[in-house]
Amino acid sequence: MSAEKIKKNMDERIKELKEEVINNPIINSTELFQGANLIVTNDKTRKSKPQDIIVYTNDAIELSWLVFKLKDLFQEDIDYVNKYSFYTHIGELINKAIKKGLNLKEQMLYVIDNLGEFIKKST
Repeated sequence: MSAEKIKKNMDERIKELKEEVINNPIINSTELFQGANLIVTNDKTRKSKPQDIIVYTNDAIELSWLVFKLKDLFQEDIDYVNKYSFYTHIGELINKAIKKGLNLKEQMLYVIDNLGEFIKKST
């Protein structure tokens, strides 16, 4: 598959996820995301390692859903080398969205809209 075709396919997957977030009620994950140096939690006492990006939020279940959804969306692009940069990038984007005071849906859309750095490296 050509790089152009891969990018078009990725753009379509991102567009579908964005529409899902915009047009549907917010979905909860069945578990909180933790792995590849990203921890999404509502527990301020949650232990972590220095290299971890921690997302502390009351919306941890919902934002974990987004991280798991992105994991599924990019499963063919994520490997043992780039998974750390992928997930920490997502965590940094979520934290930026929270600091901006965005509501939950806006936070999700901010992350989706700003995934460009990883996408560019993957194609």
